[in-house]
Amino acid sequence: MNSSHPPIALINKFPDFSAPGFNMEAYNNSFKTSNIIINAKASKVAYTEHWGCFSIKCAFNGEEIYKVQNRVYAVNEKKFLILNEGEHYSSYIFSENPVESFTLNFTPGFIGEVKDAAILSIEKNLDNDSASQNGETAFVEKLYLHNNAISPLIMRIKCLTNNFNENKERIMELYYQLMHKIFQLDKEVSNEINSVKACKNSTRRELYKRLHYAKDYIDSCYTSEITLHQLSQVTLMNSAYFLRQFKKHFGTTPYQYLMQKRMCAALDMIHKTDMPVVDVCNAVGYEDVSSFAKLFKKYHGISPERYSNHILKKSVFTFTIFS
Repeated sequence: MNSSHPPIALINKFPDFSAPGFNMEAYNNSFKTSNIIINAKASKVAYTEHWGCFSIKCAFNGEEIYKVQNRVYAVNEKKFLILNEGEHYSSYIFSENPVESFTLNFTPGFIGEVKDAAILSIEKNLDNDSASQNGETAFVEKLYLHNNAISPLIMRIKCLTNNFNENKERIMELYYQLMHKIFQLDKEVSNEINSVKACKNSTRRELYKRLHYAKDYIDSCYTSEITLHQLSQVTLMNSAYFLRQFKKHFGTTPYQYLMQKRMCAALDMIHKTDMPVVDVCNAVGYEDVSSFAKLFKKYHGISPERYSNHILKKSVFTFTIFS
C-alpha cells in the first residue's frame, strides 16, 4: 500500500471563474492532486455549474445553497452535504451578511488509501450497499446532521486553518481521521438502506437515495411552494408511487412533512428572534396569518402570539434577575 499522501492546500478566497484568462481546467486538476480546503466568506454570490471532487460542504453564520441537477441542498450550521467526485453543481449565497463557506475536498487517491486501510484492519468484506462498489467509491449524496463523531473534526480543521502553514501536518492527520469517520457514517447509512423494503440491494439503495432527494428538497426549500409534482420530478418517480414510498419510509406524507418543517422553523424563529408573527408567517412560506396561526397552535398547542409573548416575558424576567 502506498503510504505517501497528496499535499494539502488552502483557498481562503473564492476564485472569479469569469475573470479574463481564468484556467478552469487547471483549477479543476488541482483538486485531483491535492486535498484542498476552501474556507472563505461571501455574501450575495453565485457560482455557475462546475465540476467537483469528493467533498464535504459546510456553512456557518448563514446558509449556502447547492444545486445538483434538479436537486437542491441548503447547507447551514445544522447540516452538511456530501458530494461525490465528478458531480457537477452550482452554489449560491443569498444573504447580504457574510456567510462562512467551508468545504473539505479529497483526492481519489487519498480516499482509496483510507478505504484500503479500513478493509485491511476493520472490514474484511464491504457489502454491496457500502460506499465501495465495483472498486469505486460512491457515498450517498444527501444532507447529514452535524454529529459528535464528525463535526468536532471538521471544526478542529477549520480552526487550524487560521495558521495553515504551521498546522499542515496536524490537519493532514485530522483529514485521515475524518475520512475514516465518513466510511463509518456510510456503514450506518447502509444499515438504513437495508431497512428499505425491496428485493435487490441495488433497488434498496436507489430508492433510499431518491426518497432523500425529496426530503432534502423539502428541508432546503420549505419557504417556497412545493408540490407533489415537483417532488416526483426531483425523484424521477411516478407521483403515486413516490407518495406511497415516501410515507412508507418516513412515516408521513410529503405534505405533512412540509407542514412539520415549517412549524418547527416558525417556533425556532419566534424563540430566537424578535420578528413579528406576521413576518414569521411570511418567512416560512405562508401569506395568510390566520391560517398560519391555526396550524401553529395545532402543532405546538399554543398560538404564535402567546408563545411570542411568553418568550418576551421570560427574557425580560431573566434580564431583571441578572441585571
